[in-house]
Amino acid sequence: MSSSLVQFSNKISSHEFTLTITNTIEILETERKTNKIQNGKIKGNCIWLQVPENLAVIGDIHGDLQSLYKILDEINFEVFLANKNNKIIFLGDYIDRGSNSVAVLYTICKLKQTYPNSVILMRGNHEASEEFPFQSHDLPQRITEYFGEQNDKMYSVILSLFRLLTVMVLVEDNLLLVHGGLAPHISEPVEEMCFPTSKNNTFLLLEDMLWNDPRMLGDKKWETSRRPYGKHFGVDITQKWLDITHTKALVRGHEPCNGFRVDHDGIVLTLFSCKESYPKFEAGYLYMKYNEILSIHNATDMACHVRKIA
Repeated sequence: MSSSLVQFSNKISSHEFTLTITNTIEILETERKTNKIQNGKIKGNCIWLQVPENLAVIGDIHGDLQSLYKILDEINFEVFLANKNNKIIFLGDYIDRGSNSVAVLYTICKLKQTYPNSVILMRGNHEASEEFPFQSHDLPQRITEYFGEQNDKMYSVILSLFRLLTVMVLVEDNLLLVHGGLAPHISEPVEEMCFPTSKNNTFLLLEDMLWNDPRMLGDKKWETSRRPYGKHFGVDITQKWLDITHTKALVRGHEPCNGFRVDHDGIVLTLFSCKESYPKFEAGYLYMKYNEILSIHNATDMACHVRKIA
């Protein structure tokens, strides 16, 4: 384990934790105001990126600090993130289910604070409990356990952070990234689809992006999900989104799998990066260099770039 990760793993004071969350909020707010990140542009909850020199994508973590540290160690994160032309994209679901949600949240925010131009934090459905309540949301309990007392103010600050997390990332002409899935209805330009003025429409779209799952549905474009929220979406919807966004593959998390899974006739790559709460599955992450990104035709081509962790 690197020296920096050892430092991260030390007991975190409530003051240091809250300060780190607050600093990350300020960074995200500044990004929104300037509409800029290194080699990219930002509009609301969406980021458009030029192809990075190196790209790492990490799926659901769910409080699994050990798996997160293994991945950061493997990519030599201090060297990797010091290069502003590299990007590490977290697909969301940092919290709940696992035993170290507080430390995981602190770690990813510390990374964003230290390397703001190299780290992109996306929003998962577990970072949207305010909009979509669900039973397995145990972060308030974990906060109480970790700091020894209930802290409603701290939780409120965390919710403010969650509302600022990115919902969609586009890597120019190559990749479309979301946490969960795609909405059945899409219009051009995409940024108007993603950020409508109606609050109800925003929540409906947010539900789709954070909760939906890809399935082979035959002639159906979508069906009601077996989850408490969201839908199953078919291959036609994926292909339409890829066509409109001029990308080649969808990269998402949200579902346990053996590190990765390829769906929808090779155009969807699912990543999963935690093991603690899902011991029957494997954990993995995506790592690609500039030329490797340019050479892909679909998600099947990306599968050989998924690295599994022990």
